Amino acid sequence: MDNIIINELSKYFKSMIQEIMLSEREKYLKEHSETRGNGYYIRTPKTILGDMELEIPRTRDGNFKPSIIPERKRVTFMLDDVIRALFTAGLSSRKTGEVIRNLMGTSVSASFVSSNLEISEEVISKFMNRELTENYPVIYIDATYISLKRDTVSKESVYVVLGLSTDGRREILTYCLPGGDEKSSVWRDIFINLTNRGLRGVKMVISDDLPGIGEVIKEVFPNADHQLCWFHLKKNIKNKVRKSDFDEILKELEYVFESKNEDEAKSRLQAFINKWSKLYRYFNNLRDKINSYCYFFKFHPKLRSYFSTTNWLERCFKELKDNIRIRGYFHSEESANKFLYLFFSDKSLKYHERKLRYSNIIEETLNG
Repeated sequence: MDNIIINELSKYFKSMIQEIMLSEREKYLKEHSETRGNGYYIRTPKTILGDMELEIPRTRDGNFKPSIIPERKRVTFMLDDVIRALFTAGLSSRKTGEVIRNLMGTSVSASFVSSNLEISEEVISKFMNRELTENYPVIYIDATYISLKRDTVSKESVYVVLGLSTDGRREILTYCLPGGDEKSSVWRDIFINLTNRGLRGVKMVISDDLPGIGEVIKEVFPNADHQLCWFHLKKNIKNKVRKSDFDEILKELEYVFESKNEDEAKSRLQAFINKWSKLYRYFNNLRDKINSYCYFFKFHPKLRSYFSTTNWLERCFKELKDNIRIRGYFHSEESANKFLYLFFSDKSLKYHERKLRYSNIIEETLNG
């Protein structure tokens, strides 16, 4: 088991270092417009996790040097970096201590690990209550579930809001672990908190079809379109129809998705519902939601995939659960909040470092 964890940790560090180096080169190229990227060269530094083959990005002028990889020096990760990475990868304090012992031949207690992971409530609160100074015309909302022990172990919802700024950058605006299942009333509280922190000018909210969420969005963001997620639509339909019909339904939904404009999409979706409601009553529930499934058609065709689903959050949740899987469940709300802070603050930083493709079109569209 420890070998598996060590291998996964090595992959995690390699991925992290590669991403940092690429980000540094991107920044360098912006500051030195006279040169361009020039592929990679290989280095295999020795680390406490073993030899690690890295692709070092380079530039045509030959002057770019990633700061994280010192030249002609042994690369050694600090112990507290390893501890934090292990914890973020889903290990408990006790298990982290065991893995460090196997890595370094030194005994590390669970209390030592905890002290190295000490993240004050003030630090977490600062992230959760930071002022939102940028404009986020589009926000994506969704919830996932984690296993948490209070008196007993049970699944509880984690609410997350992702914002898209006018210049095409993403950012985790907030997350919370209030306890219990996902409820629209909790989303209302989250929205109000965001507006109190400075969120303004929301033009679109993208979500699944949680009961009551449309009314809450209309109350807090009266001028925003509520775009329902097509990924969740397909997922819900799959659970409601026979397997023999599902492939045909997907093809017809793809035909709707290929519509040239919003009016054509509404017309095609209406015809789709009329056809399949004769076999499945579920489709009648979609009649009043045609507009909410078609708002994204008003955008440039190259941008439509950005505004039709909550897939960015779905991928984020998959990564979150992959990291939690080794742990199994959280032993306390405190440890869960600490883990969620480390994960989402890091994810937000990575999101914000890079603009999306077609960011120029996004900027023109969202500022229009």
